[in-house]
Amino acid sequence: MMPFDGNAGWLNGPPLVPAVLNGKVTLVDFWEYTCVNCLRTLPYLREWYKRYKQYGFTIVGVHSPEFAFSGERANVAAALPRLGVTWPVVLDDGFAIWKRYGVNAWPTEFLFDQNGKLVESTSGEGNYQQTESKIQALLLAQDPHLKLPHVMALLPQDSYDKPGAVCYPKTDEVVIARQGIANAPHFADPTHDFAYTDPGSHVDGNVYLGGYWHRNDSGAISGGSGGYAALRYHAIEVVAVMRPEPGKSVRVGVTQDGAPIAKTDAGTDIRYDERGNSYVTVDEPRAYVLVENAKFGQHELRISPDGYGLGIYDVAFESCEVPGVR
Repeated sequence: MMPFDGNAGWLNGPPLVPAVLNGKVTLVDFWEYTCVNCLRTLPYLREWYKRYKQYGFTIVGVHSPEFAFSGERANVAAALPRLGVTWPVVLDDGFAIWKRYGVNAWPTEFLFDQNGKLVESTSGEGNYQQTESKIQALLLAQDPHLKLPHVMALLPQDSYDKPGAVCYPKTDEVVIARQGIANAPHFADPTHDFAYTDPGSHVDGNVYLGGYWHRNDSGAISGGSGGYAALRYHAIEVVAVMRPEPGKSVRVGVTQDGAPIAKTDAGTDIRYDERGNSYVTVDEPRAYVLVENAKFGQHELRISPDGYGLGIYDVAFESCEVPGVR
């Protein structure tokens, strides 16, 4: 196991060095609290930590931020209790630990035995039952008399690992800092408010703005009422990383195909007002689940903040399901 030097501090406990972890089975988890794929792994990590901590298993979370705001200590600290992350987390703001371990994707896990020897590495989601089986094998090698539970069953969200699963082609993740805005003019200063004109016809996987917005290094920020972001996509689930830039909550209307999102297709963060309009309250910088369609298909999503200060940074998609099971 390599050291965690070059960090920006620790949360959920004092600083750790590999020598302190000698004798423990350790999972080093490279993650990011706004990363959709990382969030989908957390239920397994929480359960493993609960099940095996008493037998000499631990987790070290290495938080390497994708955005400037997600590297702020206060934001990470606020996310940990909300996400149920109780194990030690080291802040890797400068990506020193990420580079040392040769990581190139969120999430990435490294499983080490009691002597600090690497047993398994996994990049991306999945491999949950195999990883838990290896954790059990390492613990049993040290104490063959342990009575361990059955390996955890796959959760409904992980349909792609189940018999009969279908994974449809989906729209690629849209990171505003990389892909930019499809209808951004070449001559405009992206750091100032600009009135965007929507061309009306949209290409799948591109973000189009209407009304006043301005850009920062990582995303697009609404500059006034009447503005919106439009995106044509094909997938089942849509998750957007958004932030209330002024520090106070922003109500954001969300429609699909020109109408309020049907309740059968609503993501877990969608709410409805007395008129039946679908919206989300963006009150902290995090990932918001906007859509969980009952069926795979192509749709037009529109995100309409009530006023100034909504930051949109990333939109991610999922498209796997077991037919007849949600």
